[in-house]
Amino acid sequence: MNRSSAFVTFDVNGVAVAAVSLSFARDFIAQRAPNASGDYVTVTGAHGIVESAYDERVCEAHRQALIIVPDGMPLVWLGRLLGFSSMSRVYGPDLMSAIFANEQYRQLKHFFYGANATVLAKLLTTLQRRFGEFNLVGTYSPPMEALGYKEREEVIAQIRGLKPDLIWVGLSTPKQELWMSMHMPKIGSGIAIGVGAAFDLLSGTTVQAPRWIQRSGLEWLFRLAMEPKRLYRRYFFVVPKYLQFFVAALIKHHAARRIPTLT
Repeated sequence: MNRSSAFVTFDVNGVAVAAVSLSFARDFIAQRAPNASGDYVTVTGAHGIVESAYDERVCEAHRQALIIVPDGMPLVWLGRLLGFSSMSRVYGPDLMSAIFANEQYRQLKHFFYGANATVLAKLLTTLQRRFGEFNLVGTYSPPMEALGYKEREEVIAQIRGLKPDLIWVGLSTPKQELWMSMHMPKIGSGIAIGVGAAFDLLSGTTVQAPRWIQRSGLEWLFRLAMEPKRLYRRYFFVVPKYLQFFVAALIKHHAARRIPTLT
């Protein structure tokens, strides 16, 4: 995919992360959604970067994304060290909140895919209470499926028939990246945004880390403390591997700056 020239990216082990702010991401996505033809956005942190290194399907899903926005502070810190001082974290729950806080963007046709019916009901109630009425065209709570599952054709047909502008996908990484890359071309309209645990966090089903912890880059440790059995294997693998990619990106950047140009 040829990404827009409206933003610059930096490479982290083959993943082109956009050096953008939350407000830029909000407007870039929402303003393109009505005329989009099945694009998708990956909201990517260290976990997504590491998954891409070990699964070519996930790496390709990132390559095909309209934009890869930086979900975690470690990516933001890397971008700033590489010279992109104005970039900021584009956290899934914050991106959702920023879009629904805008009256014009609430009029877009919204579809929610993911979680269970109870969580979705809480999420919709919370969004309406916080931001006001919005244009909801549908929801779907999928059954538990394996990574890279093929969605039922009747579900794809239902979403395609509704022609949503924004499809909020609340699956875990890398399941949501694979789902979007496999199925958005079939849906053929709008933009899907993989927001991970945002459905649970915004609905209050899962406790969010305090802002100071989010800003510190230690949110992974907070989540590990909240759900140790589910997350300990992920984080004890992801954190050291991402640190390797972080250092490698810095070395590559500084080495490139030292190479003399021919005149």
